[in-house]
Amino acid sequence: MYTLIEILNQSGYTIFDPTNVFFTPVSNLGLLSAAGSSLAFALVPGAKGTGRGSNIPEGILANARRWHNTIDDKFGNIDNLVKLVTAHQQTWAMPPDLLQPITDGRDRLQSLINKCRSPQASTADRAERNALLAVTVGICLLPVKTWAYGQYSAGVLTAEDIHLLGFLLPGEHGGRRERTGATKVLAEVKVTVINGEFIRVVIDCSGGENAAQVVHGWPPGVRQALIVITSVKTGKEVCRQMTTHLHNDIRMPDGSHGEQYVIKAAFLKHVDDEPRFGNEPTFSMPRTTEDLAATLDRQHHEDFDAQMQEIERHRQEIERIQTEMKAKK
Repeated sequence: MYTLIEILNQSGYTIFDPTNVFFTPVSNLGLLSAAGSSLAFALVPGAKGTGRGSNIPEGILANARRWHNTIDDKFGNIDNLVKLVTAHQQTWAMPPDLLQPITDGRDRLQSLINKCRSPQASTADRAERNALLAVTVGICLLPVKTWAYGQYSAGVLTAEDIHLLGFLLPGEHGGRRERTGATKVLAEVKVTVINGEFIRVVIDCSGGENAAQVVHGWPPGVRQALIVITSVKTGKEVCRQMTTHLHNDIRMPDGSHGEQYVIKAAFLKHVDDEPRFGNEPTFSMPRTTEDLAATLDRQHHEDFDAQMQEIERHRQEIERIQTEMKAKK
């Protein structure tokens, strides 16, 4: 099975280090978005308010809400975005290393979604679908949206183009109030290792001591959270993804068996909010039978090499003694 992480790697991204999967590129994309979104909001004409406020056609609002609705709605928005950008690539000029991951992610999702509707679908298939969908949506709502705002500020995209892509312009919103401030509620992460490939992450309101046994839900107004996983060994991020779910199944990178990781999460009212992380628990990925066999085989080779070196040392010592005895004669 392929995940978006593998797809992105094959497309030129280095999202996963061999020992850490999730994310130098999505990490880089996330950081780019965090800085880029603020820049884009400042550059886009009418960034402090387009004058539209909540006076927006319901059809446009419905498309924007689909990013946070059902699996089919999210996939529909991804598919629509890829088709539009592909059809206008000559004039819109989305960078290939941004277009390729969402295109490959769309294609893989189409297969997974169809498979998960069949009786043959496994828990692993559904977990991969959910993880891949979350990552692809996250890329669309972070670096892709930032790119779109940049093209809009440059006059390449029109307001209608932004709406067709499923985004609202800065200052446009579906309610009667202006943009609200970021939440101050800290997220508490509860992580369970499912097997050698997947972990289950629950993002909850921090409830103090023993909160891991209780589900408190999310704070009012919060619709997404940021998950970040860091390798204890290398200190590098292996996962940075947005989610709209309380429960999340995440596929860990190849080479993560036996390694330790730190995970943290932050509630975001807006995708460009500065994240405020809560607890940072550490977890370890188990070693498989294959890992243990490989370790044992490697140990045998090391022991054999050490024995051969010792034999060679003895041989050289015997030769030295024989040379000295001949000299005395």
